[in-house]
Amino acid sequence: MVLNRSHIPWFIFTVLASLAVAGLYALRFHPEWLPFTMALPEILRDPWPHRNTIGGSRVGLLFGILAFLIFLFAAMLGARKKKPLWRVGRVEFWLKAHIWLTLLTIPLVGFHCGWHWGSPHTTWALLLYIVVMASGLFGLAMQQFMPGFMKERLPREVVFEQIPYIRKRNVEAAEKLFADAAPPAPAKAGEPAEKAGAKADPKAVPSTPEDLTSAAMIREFLEDNGLSYLRARRGNGHRLHEQRESDSAFRALRLSVTPKWLPRVEELQAACDERRRCDLQTRLQHWLHGWLLIHVPVSVLLIVVTLWHAIVAVRLFIVQP
Repeated sequence: MVLNRSHIPWFIFTVLASLAVAGLYALRFHPEWLPFTMALPEILRDPWPHRNTIGGSRVGLLFGILAFLIFLFAAMLGARKKKPLWRVGRVEFWLKAHIWLTLLTIPLVGFHCGWHWGSPHTTWALLLYIVVMASGLFGLAMQQFMPGFMKERLPREVVFEQIPYIRKRNVEAAEKLFADAAPPAPAKAGEPAEKAGAKADPKAVPSTPEDLTSAAMIREFLEDNGLSYLRARRGNGHRLHEQRESDSAFRALRLSVTPKWLPRVEELQAACDERRRCDLQTRLQHWLHGWLLIHVPVSVLLIVVTLWHAIVAVRLFIVQP
């Protein structure tokens, strides 16, 4: 989602909520930081002696519970996207809430643990949280500038799911050109040479020696560069993958063939250019969406670990005297 002016209310809410969390933390643990004196609400006062832990206090537990509820809400975004007809708020609202409420978890989690790593269990939970937030912020950054970058670099963007079929079509066209440029079959006894040559290229008129030489050059170009590039799973490192090298190679090929073969060479160049654009679009799409491969599974793992952390906290600080 692109950040725009419609996010200003959410930004203001997140800032005010973060200040409220920081103020409550200071009121409970560092009242000397505040320029005024205020009593902590009765419901947030701890009935047990201080155990030298922030997360085990009522204020710390409140921060942890709010953060865990936000984790659950954020995890439900995927289900909301798959059910656009649910009457539980627009998807746009869910996306904005997902961004800004998860940012609010930074002070909640930080003040819950007192900005310390704590036990090994807590350390693992914090590491997972850092991975989730870092991957989410990376994805948010990608969504801000990547669409504009793709529009600038890909004026002829295609449907991403159609890229494999486009590549297959271009390979088939190049293979057909390779077959059409084959030397004419030897004429049978009593059969004119022109008729035998027409079998190799149905569109051709009687070929001249220059046309045959051009066809041989095209086949050589396809064998050395064209087919290998179009068939390659990854075009990186290939000569035709570089725009400048490709333009230079095709310029030399166009100057070497007769007008009969020139349209076919231009079609081949268009196929290679399209392959290059598809490769670029694939890479940019991976940058735009690849972070989800880390963000989503680690988020699920974070919820599981946080739930276990909550169970342990309840046993230590509530159930036990």
